[in-house]
Amino acid sequence: MRTLITMAIHPSQQRLRDGQTVIAVNIGGRNPDVMGALAQGGAHVAFIDCERSGIGLDAATELIRAARVAGLSPMVRSWSRDPAVLVQYLDRQVDGLIIPHIDTAQHAEDAVEVVRYACGERASEKSVIVQIETVTAIANLDSILAVKGVDAFLVGPNDLAYSLMGQRGAQTPEVLAAVASVCSRLKAAGRIIGLPAQWNQLAQFREQGASLLYFPIEWLLDRALRELRSKLDVH
Repeated sequence: MRTLITMAIHPSQQRLRDGQTVIAVNIGGRNPDVMGALAQGGAHVAFIDCERSGIGLDAATELIRAARVAGLSPMVRSWSRDPAVLVQYLDRQVDGLIIPHIDTAQHAEDAVEVVRYACGERASEKSVIVQIETVTAIANLDSILAVKGVDAFLVGPNDLAYSLMGQRGAQTPEVLAAVASVCSRLKAAGRIIGLPAQWNQLAQFREQGASLLYFPIEWLLDRALRELRSKLDVH
């Protein structure tokens, strides 16, 4: 596990690099007003999702700024690993990039290199998180792990299920075994592991070594509303 002490980085980025628990919340769209509540509630990272939510560059810029004001570390999941796209987020002073569909060592090297290109001497202040979510990525995991400059690996069980079984979100023995195997290999290599923190899998994921815990905001709302309805005896 590597520790990089850089005064310029956000404290949550340092937590990530040190392998401490980091709570990243996908805010679920163009919703800057939620940033303050998330920070007050103890979240560390504003996960600004430009892959699945349809957020454009202008909205992402607004959210990056809102996260900073609230005290959260803004990180963007890009809709593409294209360097021209990634540079745009870096130019808007995002703290980190979450890059989907990293299937090969070359993909990972390209991601690290675009940060160096865009940020120069300040590249060390940016977090690079790559997503492992396909059978191809698993086959190439050893070479991907050899790439220097990647801060964390976000394992995607839902997309991995699709790649393995043709059904997104399937929790078959094959999918669960694949996730466990990837985590075991990442843990053995001393790398930072991220996983989506579904409540019923949270303890298991922690045992597998996950310190970057990813929550879509709807999961948090669902849990809170279910508890509220139970306390009010509302059915």
